[in-house]
Amino acid sequence: MLERFLLFAQRPNNCNLGNDGAGCQTTLPQVAAGQPELRTALSIVFAVAAGVALISLMIAALNYVTAFSDQDKIIRSRRNIIYSLLGLLIALSAEAIVLTVVGKL
Repeated sequence: MLERFLLFAQRPNNCNLGNDGAGCQTTLPQVAAGQPELRTALSIVFAVAAGVALISLMIAALNYVTAFSDQDKIIRSRRNIIYSLLGLLIALSAEAIVLTVVGKL
C-alpha cells in the first residue's frame, strides 16, 4: 500500500508547474467541474435542506392542530414550527448567497 502511495505521489520529471500546474502530466484523473456543476450540486443540497424543513414544518403544524388542550404538545409544536421556518429561511438564503457568489466568479 505504501509503495502504491509513493508511486502515486511522485511528481514526474516532465512536470512544468506554472501558476495553474497546466504542464504537469500525472496519474491523477482530470475533473472538468466548473461553475455549472458547482451551482447544480449546491442547488440540490439546498433543495434537500428546504424539503426537509418543509416536511418538518408540516409535521409540526399537524401536531399543533391535533394538540387540543395539551399545553406541552402545543409548546413543543410552536417551537418546532419556529425552528422549521428558521431552517427554511437559512436554506433559501444560503441558496441565494451561493448563487450570487458563484455568479460573480
